Amino acid sequence: MDVLIVGGAGEFGQFLQRDILPRLCSCTISSVDRHTSIEEQQSLLQRARHVVVTTPLAGYAQLACELVYRCRDVSESKTLWLIPSVQAGVWRAVTATLDMVNNPKLSAVFVHPMYGPNGFRETELEARTFQNVLTATHEGAENPLADEVARIGGTFQTTFNIATTTQFGPEEHDRITAYSQGLSYCVGKLMFQHAELDVLVRKQMPDLHHSFHANHELILDFLRINSYMPQVIAAFNYSWEQTAKRSFCGYSSSVPHG
Repeated sequence: MDVLIVGGAGEFGQFLQRDILPRLCSCTISSVDRHTSIEEQQSLLQRARHVVVTTPLAGYAQLACELVYRCRDVSESKTLWLIPSVQAGVWRAVTATLDMVNNPKLSAVFVHPMYGPNGFRETELEARTFQNVLTATHEGAENPLADEVARIGGTFQTTFNIATTTQFGPEEHDRITAYSQGLSYCVGKLMFQHAELDVLVRKQMPDLHHSFHANHELILDFLRINSYMPQVIAAFNYSWEQTAKRSFCGYSSSVPHG
């Protein structure tokens, strides 16, 4: 079975190739990124049974729709695995494109991996409290997903100690992550904007400081793209106004707006 990772040169793409896919299935893994020629991309895309999109959040929906369109004439079953941290916009755009091309061999799975606080370490006690969030599927009539998704979910549970939940749809997923990830990302944005706060976080919480900087672009894109963030930012601003403002004097005007 051939698996193609779109964005394979990135941190998450490399992580999939090194730590996940070899333990998940017997497959031939290929990857493409923005430096791969169009001809090679198309050749690998046509051969792949599964296509996993791991590119940055900005431009994700457009790329995913382009991939659907490039696969519009496939004659063998092909499944796109779409894993952005903001799901709803991608889900709306991709399902509309799938409906337009109307190829019964083409299906898509929308999922957000959440492996744990320190990355992927299945031996961590915290690992079992984190889950992969499968928000939606879109099945082509001749490419059903139920059995395959169940098998992969079971493998994650037994091999990695990571469960998969289907409790949340794309919109609910984005609302919940806005109030969890998004709230901490507001702090991250402040840190990016103010050197004094950056130094303080680096000294007091070095792991958090490293995580924020490693995900700098993702954090800014998340704050901009998640449609529930205006509500979270309003709550963030309101909470700040209720404090005595003694701990970080001078930051009251620096809460992220938009």
